[in-house]
Amino acid sequence: MRKWFIRAGVVLAILLIIVCIALYFATPAIRNYARGKMQVYLQNHFHGSVQFSDFQISVYPVVRGRVTGVVVRHNGRTDIQPMLRIRAISFETATLKSILSAHPVIDTIRLEGLQIATPPRHPGGPPVLHPSDQDLASKYPILIHHILADDATLVILRVDRKTPKEYDIHHLDIKDFNFSEPAAYQATLTNAIPRGEIATIGKFGPWRADEPSETPFTGSYDFENADMSTLKGLKGTLSSTGKYSGPLDYLYVVGETDVPDFELRISDHPMDLKTSYSAIVDGTNGNTYLNEVDAHFLHTTLHVKGEVVDLNKQIKSRTIRLNAVSDGARIEDLLLLAVKSEPPVMSGTASLKADIDIPEGNEDLIERLKIDGQFGVGEAKFSSSSVQGKIDSLSRRGQGKPKDMEIEDVASELQGSFKVANSRVNFSDLSFGVPGASISLIGNYNMDNGALDFRGKLRLKAKLSQTTTGVKSFFLKAVDPFFKKNGAGTEIPIKITGTKDHPSFGPDFHDPANK
Repeated sequence: MRKWFIRAGVVLAILLIIVCIALYFATPAIRNYARGKMQVYLQNHFHGSVQFSDFQISVYPVVRGRVTGVVVRHNGRTDIQPMLRIRAISFETATLKSILSAHPVIDTIRLEGLQIATPPRHPGGPPVLHPSDQDLASKYPILIHHILADDATLVILRVDRKTPKEYDIHHLDIKDFNFSEPAAYQATLTNAIPRGEIATIGKFGPWRADEPSETPFTGSYDFENADMSTLKGLKGTLSSTGKYSGPLDYLYVVGETDVPDFELRISDHPMDLKTSYSAIVDGTNGNTYLNEVDAHFLHTTLHVKGEVVDLNKQIKSRTIRLNAVSDGARIEDLLLLAVKSEPPVMSGTASLKADIDIPEGNEDLIERLKIDGQFGVGEAKFSSSSVQGKIDSLSRRGQGKPKDMEIEDVASELQGSFKVANSRVNFSDLSFGVPGASISLIGNYNMDNGALDFRGKLRLKAKLSQTTTGVKSFFLKAVDPFFKKNGAGTEIPIKITGTKDHPSFGPDFHDPANK
C-alpha cells in the first residue's frame, strides 16, 4: 500500500521537472507543450487516460506552478474509481536559476486532495504499473526539498466489487528527495484495525524504478490509542513503538506493545498485556510473519510464533495462525484471561502448548477462534474452601483414611488435550489426580454460558468399603468385588454437569458406555 502512495508522489515529481524546464519561456505554447508531455508520461506510466482541469505557471516574484483537477483512469475505465485523483498539484522555487541548472532544485511540491485507488487485480494477473529501465538518477538529477501531502486517502478496490478498504494518510512530508540517495520522510496515518493513529519517521531510497518493492526503507513508528474493540471480541487500548528496515516487500520490524486494559469478551477481567516482538512485514500487501513474540500478563509469559495473512480476498480481515508455548505459566492467570469467575477457581503452575487459528471473517473473534492444544497443571489448589474440602475428602477416601484430618490442603495434578471451536472447548484425555484418587474424563465446556458436560471414571486406591467407616463400611464389603477393576481398589463411572459456577457431580451408571 505504501508502495502505491510513494510511487505516485515520485512519478508526479518527475513530471513536474518537465514543466519546470519550460518556465523560462513561459508562453502559452510552451505551457501547452509541457502539459502535453505530462499527459503522455502519465498515460504511458499508468497505462491510462489523463485529464487536467487547469495548468498554470508564473515566474514572478517566485517561480510557481499549479495543476488542478488531475484525474488518471486505468485503461480509461469509468466503471471504477480513478486510479489517481488530485485536486491540485502546486510547486514553487525561489529562482529560475535553481531549476534551469544542471541539477535542478525545487523547494516544495504540494499534493492537495490526493486519492490513490489501486485498480482491482486478479491473483496472478500482470502488474498495473510498468517498471522503467531508465537511469532516473542520470536522466532526472533533481533535488526536491519537500513533497507534501495532507489528508490523502488510499483506496484498495476489490475484484468482487465489495466495499473497498480505505486508509487515511493525514500528513506526508518527504524531505530532500532525489534518485541517487535516500530521502527522509515523516507521516501520520490512521490504521483501520485495530483503529488508531500511527506516526512514523525514516528514510527510503535510492528509488528502484525497475522494482519499486525492493526500494530500501529504515524508520521507526509510534502507534497510539488503538481501539482493540474494532476487533470483535476484544477490549482495550493499545500503544506500540518499534523500528523497521529492509526493502518494502520484506521489512524487518522489532517493537513492543502495551495494552493496560486488555480483556476478552468472555472474561471481563482487564489486565496489563505487554509484548515484545520481531516480525517480517510485506509492505506491499500487509502480510505479517511473526518470528518471535513474548507476551506477558500478570505472572505468565507466552512465547508465540505465527503469521497474520490475507488468504481469502473475498473476505474482509486476515487469517491469524499462531503457535503458543509456555512452561512457567500460572493457571490462575490463564483462567482470569478466559473465564469470568472471580477469583479463579484454582491456582498452580501450568504448562501450555497450543496451535491457534482464527480464520478470516466478520464474526466475533471468539466465535472464529480455533485452538488445538495440550496443558498441564501442577500443585493446583482450589480457591473455594468448600471445593478444596471436597478434594481433601476425596484424597482421604481414596487412601482408605476417611477420618484422617491431617490429610488436608491437598495439591492436585491436572492435564489433558483440548480443542476450541465455535465457542466450545472439547477435552480429551483429561485427567485429574490427588494422592489416592484419579479421575479421567472427556467432555466439553461452553465458553459463552459456562455449561459443563463431562463423563469419565473415578479410580480410588482404596476399596469401596475402605472409603467410609462403621456400618456403611461393613455392608459395602459385599460389593467391593464389583467395583474393583483394572488394578484399582475402586472404579466408578461419574459425570459432571451444570455450569462452572454451579457444577453437579454424581455417578453415571446410566451411561451405556459404562455397562
